[in-house]
Amino acid sequence: MQKYLIAVLLVVTFAIVGFYVYFARSVYIDFRPNAPVTVKFRAYGESIMQSDSDGNHIPVLLRGVEMPPSVPGYMARDFGADYYTYLRWFAYIDAMGANTIYVPGIMDPDFYNALYRFNRKNDRPLLILQGIEGYDYDSLTFTALKAIDVIHGRRINFLDRNGISIFLTNVSPWVAGFVVGTGWESDSIIFKNHFDPSMPSSFQGEFFSSAEDASRFEVMLARVMDRATAYEASRFKVQRPIGFISSPATDFLEYAPAYAAQLRKYAQLDAEHVVPTEAMVAGTFAAYRLFYFSENFIDFLAPDQLETLAPILADLDRSGVYGGYLELLARYHSMPVIATGFGFSTARAPYRVYRPPLTEREQGESLAWMTEQIEAHGWAGSIISTWQDSWERRTWNTAFSSDPWRYHYWHNLQAVDQGYGLMAFDPGRNSRPVLIDGRADEWNEKHLVHTYAGINIYAQYSLQGLYLLIRGEGVSPANTLYLPIDVTPKSGTSYFADMTFERPADFLLILSGRHNSRLLVNRRYHATNQRFYEEMTGQNPFTLIVPPQWDSEFVPITVVLQNTLIIDSDQFHNLTEELQELRRLRTWDTGALTHGIGDPASAQFNSLADFFFGENLVEIRLPWMLLNFYDPSSMRVHDDYYQRFGVEGIRTREIYIGIATTAVGVDAAMSPIPLYGWRNRVYTHERLKQSYFIMQELWRD
Repeated sequence: MQKYLIAVLLVVTFAIVGFYVYFARSVYIDFRPNAPVTVKFRAYGESIMQSDSDGNHIPVLLRGVEMPPSVPGYMARDFGADYYTYLRWFAYIDAMGANTIYVPGIMDPDFYNALYRFNRKNDRPLLILQGIEGYDYDSLTFTALKAIDVIHGRRINFLDRNGISIFLTNVSPWVAGFVVGTGWESDSIIFKNHFDPSMPSSFQGEFFSSAEDASRFEVMLARVMDRATAYEASRFKVQRPIGFISSPATDFLEYAPAYAAQLRKYAQLDAEHVVPTEAMVAGTFAAYRLFYFSENFIDFLAPDQLETLAPILADLDRSGVYGGYLELLARYHSMPVIATGFGFSTARAPYRVYRPPLTEREQGESLAWMTEQIEAHGWAGSIISTWQDSWERRTWNTAFSSDPWRYHYWHNLQAVDQGYGLMAFDPGRNSRPVLIDGRADEWNEKHLVHTYAGINIYAQYSLQGLYLLIRGEGVSPANTLYLPIDVTPKSGTSYFADMTFERPADFLLILSGRHNSRLLVNRRYHATNQRFYEEMTGQNPFTLIVPPQWDSEFVPITVVLQNTLIIDSDQFHNLTEELQELRRLRTWDTGALTHGIGDPASAQFNSLADFFFGENLVEIRLPWMLLNFYDPSSMRVHDDYYQRFGVEGIRTREIYIGIATTAVGVDAAMSPIPLYGWRNRVYTHERLKQSYFIMQELWRD
């Protein structure tokens, strides 16, 4: 009996160990070493090819969207979307005319299960470009093998963030290829090339080898791509295209030193340096994430680069998008080229000079134009980034201003990176709590917070901002209204012109017609100044120009913008004061308010609308960041910058507001607006943007 129990225990132990190493550690025994390897997708010439029912490979133009694992109220890696959400999104994407979804990393089981169900029931299945995340050979290789197991339905992850993840659905028939990397840091490339002794200088594998002039980082990528291809071919008897990602910041081009320094372009990756062998039937491709840099980039190419590219540059059309960049890449590469990410944001604030905020309609028109340009230059695919707005993303010129651990609980309308989606998440379970349309349908007496001279102020708030209704005789574009707003007890002013306020105000909302209305901020409470003043002026805001605590001046609310000016000088590192001034950050008056209808159902819908006049009333939406809220979900506002030496949050339960119809001899009373927040209870509804329907019209035709 004892031997029997020991035998049973050993069998169970071996079974558990075998189960673990097979499903969790990518360990297997190849019982079919001589079985043929199938190639359903192939990178050949300028195209991605897909086999038909007769086994013939025919070109397929990849048109699609990037889908990050983002939904409001969840960090990206919490995978907040469920099975039915993915099914609904797939139906939207298919109806738009797209045929591809690019996922930058391994998704959750619900994604692959929903994709399997959708494609099995759909005459036109959606293809997948599967991204592989990582930063070095070990992490990239591990993730690559894991991704291969996942798409074949042979993976169980026991140590996932959300517990055990079980992938048993085979979606590999629809995976058109693998994309290695999500975006490389130039510092990482330089380190691998020059300071990492573990990196070999060349590689010759079964499926990929490095070119003679390949860098060590490119050698690493060749090793990863070879290992991934060998693994899938051996275990699953399948080959599929694989490539690695690049961008204008890491592409193969070399520039003159002054330009390279200003673009911060000091690393190169070239897909031509990772060479497929004859055994790699599925081939490889070049993948690029596109963004604006300098449209005159060709003027700054290094002399050796100009000589090398002379045959390509001879008749290059530089009037096209990115100054000929798309055509240059298409001509240079001997393989298919795919745009695995490009987009335009509908956020309220920009981040580059000469690129003002876009409405949803303008976003769609820009995307359609870009897509047509990409396809016209012979690229094999165009992937719009992204499918949905991503609230957890942060933008360099606004990131300092909010709580980094809670930004996914509210929608920052000022953050450019949150507005790239074709689908928005609007506040409210089924509809917006307030539509900026000049009608008072959503307002009642419970929202009343202040009364002055026959004018009533009503207030509500949502995940996006504070809504105000100003109603009474004389409320019209012809008259000017002044609304002081007190957010923090630690600063502010009680004066403006000949007007006094009951409490020190941090902001002053001036409603002066359809084109001159704006929100001003007390100079001490101007967030951009304390963070970027030195980059804008060359002076340190904490030593030379600290405003007094009760400063009496209101100033425009600005955000800083990237300065794209290129100084064509070999003495860039020894800039004179005049040249330094040319290179400093510029600003955008984001406190200037846009008049328009904010009802998505209206034919006059303007997605950037801040306020709209009706009959004896005006409706206003003030984004939370415009009012210096650090985390509106818990109702924390900015503390005093010059006491904290930066941005920290302080809790508030109310802000105060008042109103005056003239700035002459008025003592403005102020009343509280109660604020309770919503903590982690995030209620939204999905809405397809106008840009979605513009792309639908283009792609379905």
